[in-house]
Amino acid sequence: MYSFDRFYGFDKVCFLAEETRKKKVKPGDLLILGNQYFLALGETISFPEQYQHLTTVQAELIYKEFLTQPTLNLFHRMVETYYTTYKSVVRLFVTNDIEKLLERETQVQGKRWKVKGEIPCFLSLFPFSCSQEWQTLIVFPDLWTMFNQRPNDETMKWPNIVTLLASDTEKQKDVHRWEIKKWMKSVIVCTYAEIFQDFHDLKKIIFVDPHKWYYANQQDPRYKVGDVLEEMKKLYWAELEIVGI
Repeated sequence: MYSFDRFYGFDKVCFLAEETRKKKVKPGDLLILGNQYFLALGETISFPEQYQHLTTVQAELIYKEFLTQPTLNLFHRMVETYYTTYKSVVRLFVTNDIEKLLERETQVQGKRWKVKGEIPCFLSLFPFSCSQEWQTLIVFPDLWTMFNQRPNDETMKWPNIVTLLASDTEKQKDVHRWEIKKWMKSVIVCTYAEIFQDFHDLKKIIFVDPHKWYYANQQDPRYKVGDVLEEMKKLYWAELEIVGI
């Protein structure tokens, strides 16, 4: 398990007690012990040789499928590919204030966009071709490129489009995560820092101007966005379209 609240050795990884594991805890589930939250990582982790002596914790299941399997797989791959730790990668995917994140699930209101033909024809206003049935992720290198290539502000107010910005408040980020996870948003427009979402059914990724230097993250984990999107393409069985080569 990954602990959101305390260290176990050099990282925040611990072992779930045997009696709790028998209660159908699955990878991606969220557990709790007192006021501490844990994410079930599964039977195997990246660089297991570094985690030979783990502390055993008797946490209890509180939320099933807090992260879906493709998202959890990407979480593991980020640790393995970029030779880093779980504590360094987790902040890309989710806030450490899990209690607040769970509370904000109740603030998410809207409809699920899952019926063929529900997505309105305004998608033709994009300079890109979005998926008509599933979720589309459009990744821009910077805000200047985003605001010059997306549709006008009125179009962006349609209820199934969301724009993710690094400058959003923590509350806004939490609410957007639930909206994307619950398929209330079908078109996700963002800069590279916000690509790590728990998508409901991502089927198209549009990668804009891949040559821009912004796509090389300079902090741990030092990842390249193009490599991450290639991995997401495989994990989600999505189409990857590159624009502006």
